[in-house]
Amino acid sequence: MKFECLTKNLRPAASLSSTTDEMTSSEKDNQEPEKKIFNVLHVVSRLPLGGVENMLMKVVRGYDRDRFNPIICCMKEGGEVADSLKQSGFRVEILDKMQGHGFDWRTVIALYKFIKNENIHILRTHQYHANLYGRIAGLLAGVPVIIPSFHSRYVSPAEPKMHRRLLNSMLGHFSDALVAVSPAVYSDIIKYDKVDSSKIKVIYNGVKISDFSPDVPKAENRKKLNLPEDVFIIGSVGRLKEEKGHKFLIEAASRLENVCVALAGDGPLMDELKALADKFRVKCIFMGMMPPEKIPVFLKSLDVFCFPSLWEGFPTALIEAMAAGLPVVATDIPSNREIADDAGILVAASRKEDLAGPLKMLFEDRLLRDEMGRRAKEKIQKFSIENTVKTYQDLFNEILRKKGML
Repeated sequence: MKFECLTKNLRPAASLSSTTDEMTSSEKDNQEPEKKIFNVLHVVSRLPLGGVENMLMKVVRGYDRDRFNPIICCMKEGGEVADSLKQSGFRVEILDKMQGHGFDWRTVIALYKFIKNENIHILRTHQYHANLYGRIAGLLAGVPVIIPSFHSRYVSPAEPKMHRRLLNSMLGHFSDALVAVSPAVYSDIIKYDKVDSSKIKVIYNGVKISDFSPDVPKAENRKKLNLPEDVFIIGSVGRLKEEKGHKFLIEAASRLENVCVALAGDGPLMDELKALADKFRVKCIFMGMMPPEKIPVFLKSLDVFCFPSLWEGFPTALIEAMAAGLPVVATDIPSNREIADDAGILVAASRKEDLAGPLKMLFEDRLLRDEMGRRAKEKIQKFSIENTVKTYQDLFNEILRKKGML
């Protein structure tokens, strides 16, 4: 596919000024500048409960609505986050495409038509498929500003697929900026996609820190979630997948006495992890997928937060745990190190022996838990959702200014 040809017939950037009645030159000089509102389209595959999806919801809710009007488009299907956004009054369009295998031009066409109808000024896409279909449709429709977001690292048991790398590289040439949610993701984009580093902007995910501030007694929070009140609880939040390393937490907990593991999340390893907990005789409570509003209650129910991931793009769950004032034990991978640093205990990935030691130490030392929780809350201030939204809006303004649209 020759992507250069996509730019030949692009429509010019849409005029954002409305027609006014005729005025004298002095009246025009004294008139207040017209405030411009830009339509920002977020394209995703689907919107179930999940880290990327919850972050998108927080960001669009934080936009300055006098400047940026957010619209959300799900290419395949909606989900709990889509329903929540609709209930809050946001425009959410579900295309019901991408139902088969292979490249689907119908998705591109549907996106193209939607973009043209809605007069989109800024296109933001999220994750591989939305970045692919969304950017092609956006280029064909002549969207003035195109900004794909990359939320995950390329690191996995296998090398990233060559065709994905080539497509990302070609489409990166036509993108106005690329957002990486962490320096680790930034490095992967440069390494695998060969995109000009000057185009890549690191914008950290953020949390609404005030949601984790209420000082509700731990016993009260446990009662709300039917968690035992008389046991030391080590918790984690995340989808039950291989890369989250939950099995190492369960195995490490088997070396401690009178502790309970509580896991918030769902996923393909649920049955395997239950069997592992039975094997090691670890009391493990599986909370299932938890809506965002319940996460603060869950975290405030814990004694320690453990995050044993093997790889991460940018772990919002770790930020939330620190915002809740929890002492954290996490694997020493780049994204975790970026957040926790000297405010948590970092251990080698995939080693249950290394996890067990710090967990035992925190189990035995209440003063250390309190001190680490205090340091965690101080460290996390720069990861506020307000800071995240402001950085995105600053990026929009910077690009719009360069294009003469402001």
